[in-house]
Amino acid sequence: MDEKNVRPAARAAERAGKCDAECAAESAGKCDAECAAEPAAKCDAVSREAQGGEWSALARDLMTQTRRLRMYGKGAMRRWDGRGRVGVLHVLHHSDGTLTAGELARACHVTSARMAQTLNQLEADGLVTRAPSEADRRRTNVRMTDAGEAELRSYFDGVTHFTAGLLRELGEKDSRELVRILGKLADVLREAEGNVGPDAPTDARCADACGAEGGDAHEAR
Repeated sequence: MDEKNVRPAARAAERAGKCDAECAAESAGKCDAECAAEPAAKCDAVSREAQGGEWSALARDLMTQTRRLRMYGKGAMRRWDGRGRVGVLHVLHHSDGTLTAGELARACHVTSARMAQTLNQLEADGLVTRAPSEADRRRTNVRMTDAGEAELRSYFDGVTHFTAGLLRELGEKDSRELVRILGKLADVLREAEGNVGPDAPTDARCADACGAEGGDAHEAR
């Protein structure tokens, strides 16, 4: 082979050699990266396992979605807050008669001063009446009026209508699954807290007037 043909061939071989070397280095680099990532992945897996693994991840996801519910549901929660005035009416609805201001304050977990203020507002609106006890003139009994009953029913009708709209957006299948899961979660919490007594009230009167709020709507601020 003459000199003219040798030089191009040598240059081609040189380029091929460089290409092979670069490809080999790239492959080695990928291999090194994969080998380095493998211990990191194993470490992350061990870390997840130490923290409860998938259950911890699910717990964090649940807390995130709960925060989103609070964030996007602030307006609805303010509008349909079942505490304060509604809470007092709800307790009276389940009292089978009358209660004193002190009994209402204890049932609603508020101070006597706060309850007195709430009762003044309710009485001014014609939703409750106050009268001295015939058995003990030092006691003042509070009774809900027909207007108060109507006010309470209107509130729960509104809550039911609003909630039904949300469930309609979810669809029947997801809505039924949501109700089932929430019921199961309530059972788990009940057992975890050692609550072995009667469950939440489910009598027809409460279902008619209170809907899903049950016996917890009385808690007031």
